[in-house]
Amino acid sequence: MNQSTKHQPTTDRIVAIDILRGFALLGILLMNVMSFSMPDAAYFNPTAYGGDEWWNRLVYGIVHVVADQKFMALFSLLFGAGVMLLISNLERKGQTVARIHYIRNGWLLIFGLAHATFIWSGDVLTVYALSAFVLYFARKLAPKWQLSIGLLIFFVPTILNLTIQNALPELAAADRQLMQTDWQPSPADIEAELAIFRGTYADQLAYRLASESAGKTSSGEDWTGLSLMVDFFARALGMMMMGMACYTWGILTAKRSNRFYWMMVLSGFAVGLPMAVWGLLLNMNAGWAWDYSIFAGRILNNFATPFVAAGYIGGIMLWSRGTLWTGLRTRLAAVGRTALTNYIGQSILATTIFYGFGLGLYGTVDRITQLVVVLAIWLLQLWLAPWWLARFRYGPLEWLWRWLTYFRWPMHLTRKSAEGQKLGSIS
Repeated sequence: MNQSTKHQPTTDRIVAIDILRGFALLGILLMNVMSFSMPDAAYFNPTAYGGDEWWNRLVYGIVHVVADQKFMALFSLLFGAGVMLLISNLERKGQTVARIHYIRNGWLLIFGLAHATFIWSGDVLTVYALSAFVLYFARKLAPKWQLSIGLLIFFVPTILNLTIQNALPELAAADRQLMQTDWQPSPADIEAELAIFRGTYADQLAYRLASESAGKTSSGEDWTGLSLMVDFFARALGMMMMGMACYTWGILTAKRSNRFYWMMVLSGFAVGLPMAVWGLLLNMNAGWAWDYSIFAGRILNNFATPFVAAGYIGGIMLWSRGTLWTGLRTRLAAVGRTALTNYIGQSILATTIFYGFGLGLYGTVDRITQLVVVLAIWLLQLWLAPWWLARFRYGPLEWLWRWLTYFRWPMHLTRKSAEGQKLGSIS
């Protein structure tokens, strides 16, 4: 692609990024609510907890197909795009790129560690911050290389899971039993976890700290931990690399033609959704058995993720150009502009609803009721974000992050003093 076709940011196109980010942030809660409200095993294995009724299994299946990995993929793409936008803005202003990039993401790492330790163990900010340390070195690669390398990194977990799957018969019986216990905890283990998260904040904090510091005790657990660690980091970093390319090509900024975006919608959903459904059916056919679902059972959904994410991107970019539901669009953009605040805010709201220091509903809410909680949080954030930005230029945590990065009081803090500034800045 020649230089003339590369993306040059304008206000409208950056607003399109904010709309997509808001959509991704709200969508992530569809998966995260399972971790907030039920024992950890239920996030991956619907037979471990959450109700055996057909409607609960149906909700799990639908959310798995449309949300599992897909919204994290979108958020990762946008993180990569944000790195490119920040760097281009810094270079244009003649500022030191590396220093600001690493300070900014160093603080993001601290935010993530604090979030994981003191609020919720499912944090992804640490993964994003560590990935960003590597991402800096990819900024000057040609977009085609960013895309190609990103795809290779993204599919590393598929290769690893296939390798582990083939090695499972060689594991010792004790190791196999430990993996099965992690995947399908006993009633006593479930009750112990329920008691912790229905208990005091001190109990929950001690549990998280103990989980973080505990070492692996078997080769079976080592394989499971390695698979999950590589899965999270490779999917995040791979999609970030692809996001850098998509930003340069204008894909994430509503610059391409309607025909291009319709092709993304039709081809992405036509390939990705059936593939995700196929993977779900294979897991169901296997009875969600640990020796299939932990490793091989994740592969088809991994393949489906970039396609479904492409479908979402195409649809949001087309929507950002139209006149349908413009009020909702504006609210989503506001959520996207305050993404860090809203991400941590979701954790605070959800833990207050489900954990013992709040309403104590942990383990008592089925999957359908979880969707009601998700909808309530969505409505609150869609109302609160534009209300806040009507008065202030930054979200509270965005303001703090900016202040820590540049170590100076951000100018134009209030909305009135920022009049005329770009609505969609993510730098």
